[in-house]
Amino acid sequence: MKFILLSFYFFLLFHNVSLALHKTSVPGLYSTGVDDNYNLLGGSETDPHYSLILSSDNLFPGPEAKVVIADIYPMNVWIQNSEHSKWISPRSDAGFSNNPGVYVYRISFDLSKFKSNTAEVTGLWSTDDNGMNILINGKKTGNFTPFSAFYGMYPFVISDGFKDGINTIDFVVHNVVSSSGLRVEISGEADPKEYVVN
Repeated sequence: MKFILLSFYFFLLFHNVSLALHKTSVPGLYSTGVDDNYNLLGGSETDPHYSLILSSDNLFPGPEAKVVIADIYPMNVWIQNSEHSKWISPRSDAGFSNNPGVYVYRISFDLSKFKSNTAEVTGLWSTDDNGMNILINGKKTGNFTPFSAFYGMYPFVISDGFKDGINTIDFVVHNVVSSSGLRVEISGEADPKEYVVN
């Protein structure tokens, strides 16, 4: 009888631990244009998760990244917002243009409770004009978008370059002329560091 009980206990232990080994969603990764509860923000609101850390326009230096007003140019040209994300820009009235040059938008998230070497972040992005790269903790990932990418959404994958603790993802956007903007839909998974046996 003891043998049967011990066998059953170890079965439950192994079963619960094996369930915990599956990757779980990484918190702190938000698409552009949403609040802390993933609800869409209104036009002109400041995105609470993305910071404009580099701007080529002295009149709009950041760090605030603004949700673009939806019913004016260039929203009749850019791929439309979805229920998951909205366009952000150095200015909410993006149709009035930003200077040519490079604009970098950053989001930070915490992997303290995860095994950083198991993390993977995936998503879709669109840019005006072209996306030059996505950086994970300053390291290039080789993800880019073409010139006039704003007609569609393009997939990206980040599978290495993560570290314990706070990580940063930078979306590097090149503005050639006129409006500048970024739209991102993003999610991530990783193995938790500690396993809880129920």
